[in-house]
Amino acid sequence: MSPVYNGPERRKSSRIEVKFVVTYQVDKPIEVRMWVGNKEVNALMLDLSEQGMAILTKHEIPIMSSLAIKFTLINLGVDKDQQMRSMEMIGEVRYSYKEDSEHRLGIFFTRISQEDKQAIVNFVGMAMNQ
Repeated sequence: MSPVYNGPERRKSSRIEVKFVVTYQVDKPIEVRMWVGNKEVNALMLDLSEQGMAILTKHEIPIMSSLAIKFTLINLGVDKDQQMRSMEMIGEVRYSYKEDSEHRLGIFFTRISQEDKQAIVNFVGMAMNQ
């Protein structure tokens, strides 16, 4: 397990700790032709920012893998018609390390709509101001 970093924030975007269920699927074949099948796999989102997220999964996914990610963002601090937003994006695994029997993955969004990015910015901003 990687040691916990306690220094200054190195990311361009602030992240907040969350606990969302995330569904992902390996978007492209991995070099060694390893597949998690053609099915979606559930994971737990640990933190979120406009540029990426960390998830916990039972599957070992190599660094540089491309993942198709889906989740629903619930933000009770916005207008009622915008409180639930289903999001789909593509992300690249930037780091991976084992935590007990699961793997923590750091994912950088490589394809995300401006609307989804703005919804995440609003969500993170509200959470940080509470």
